[in-house]
Amino acid sequence: MENTTINTQNSFTRICSSIAVMLTGIVFAVLSIAAMLHTCRIDPANPYAEIINFEDDFLFANIGLVVLSFLAFIALVRKDIHISSVDTGFVIFVMLIVVTVIPLVWINLVQSKSSGDAMIMLNTARDAAQNNYQSFRTSYDYYGNHSYYLYYPFQLGYVLFAEGLYRIFGTSSTDLLFQIPNVIALDLLYVGIVFITARVFKRKAVTNMTAIALAVCLQPMFMTTFTYGLIIGICLSVWSVYFTLRYMQENKLQYAGLAILLIALSVVMKYNNMILLAAICIALILHVIGSKRFLALAVAALMVVCSVGAQKLVIYSYSQRSGVELNTQVSQKLYAFMGISDSNMAPGWYNGLAMETLRDNNMDLEAANKIAEEGISQRLRFLSENKILGDFLWKKFTSQLNEPSFESVWVSQVRDHNIPEGEKLSDLVTSVYTGGLSTLLDNWFNYYNMIIYIGFAAGMVWLIIRRKATSETVILPAAVLGAVLYHMMFEGKSQYLLPYFVLLIPYAMYGLLESAQALKSKTDFLFKSNKEEA
Repeated sequence: MENTTINTQNSFTRICSSIAVMLTGIVFAVLSIAAMLHTCRIDPANPYAEIINFEDDFLFANIGLVVLSFLAFIALVRKDIHISSVDTGFVIFVMLIVVTVIPLVWINLVQSKSSGDAMIMLNTARDAAQNNYQSFRTSYDYYGNHSYYLYYPFQLGYVLFAEGLYRIFGTSSTDLLFQIPNVIALDLLYVGIVFITARVFKRKAVTNMTAIALAVCLQPMFMTTFTYGLIIGICLSVWSVYFTLRYMQENKLQYAGLAILLIALSVVMKYNNMILLAAICIALILHVIGSKRFLALAVAALMVVCSVGAQKLVIYSYSQRSGVELNTQVSQKLYAFMGISDSNMAPGWYNGLAMETLRDNNMDLEAANKIAEEGISQRLRFLSENKILGDFLWKKFTSQLNEPSFESVWVSQVRDHNIPEGEKLSDLVTSVYTGGLSTLLDNWFNYYNMIIYIGFAAGMVWLIIRRKATSETVILPAAVLGAVLYHMMFEGKSQYLLPYFVLLIPYAMYGLLESAQALKSKTDFLFKSNKEEA
């Protein structure tokens, strides 16, 4: 009777995991087709406007590239070029050299200055390091002279991090002070993904190929100029996933403790990492059902309590220090209102509507939410009646995930640069922005993303075929699916999806290698038949 119960529980866990994997696979199978047919690009004629162009691709060229890529993977298997024979430590070492050198060279060449929200946060951090809290009392005219943090208090986690660096290294430091930690975090992020790959797939070939694929994933390297919690936050989340896996596999509480700490810090650094938190908690619940280790429920609960509590504690700390009660913020309803609205950039992208609605209602959140509810209803009615809802959602979907650069180069291109007056950016930087290297990178990003999407969709299929859809393998796919759904419902932007893009890579390498092995078996059969006939 007990064995029957355990089998039922394991079956339920596997079914739930398979459903999540299947849904994610469908999303990326559709995206793979879209990537073959179209590409979204920031309008090069006016990059400062951040307008997304929807362009047709040369389908037959893309098909040719995909075929050649699969042939390369088949050759990798057929010719016994055993990637699994290479020491993983050596592959990681080479990966780290690439992932350290390229970003360090880039951030030093461009000397990018922060602007927009990032500039506001760094200015606040610099002032706070000097015990000046004026930015909590007032702000720019655009914010109705209300403090920026009455709209976005969740940004204070990164402010706290920046304040700490200013207090240590001095308030005269340039933005390099915050870009170098991005490089370090990117190194740790990639190592964490490789370690997760080894834990999830337990195949050296998949692990090594993941490290190699990460080494040529250039978009996050260019994004290190962005003084924001994006890279640091996802790094902390990925390591939380790693220690969650170790806890699930080894049942040692010290790993659970590390997972709790890291996910809480991740949410403090970037509140959107609640998506990763949700994926981890789902996996822990499935783990409880399958293994009857009920302590994992307490771990999941502590993750939620500590993450939300730590974020609120940071807000409370600044509220006490500044003497300003930070008791409002832009609600999810307001973000949903913006997310269903038109934008000059792309459908559902930032247009200021969420903040402006709260501002124009004199910070009355209840009144702003009512307007948002009415606006969402009217907008949905308009899109449905005019039969353009599908077109709106499709363009919002593809503009975020089929914009291959994820705004990683653009993010420094449109900002000021800390170079002596009268001097120009180097020819190398100019080429990356608008010259020959720009074309080369655009083509590489487009090809790389297309192969990763196809490989990931294949990986989801193989997880189900090989009965590997479990509470352990489902964490990252569930997080990616959650991120896609979240940004479809709320504010969209391609740069927001970049942290989740790198999470696809292990599953893409698994899918490509499994597919190559299957195709190799088919061709082996054909070659064997030909030999017998001869």
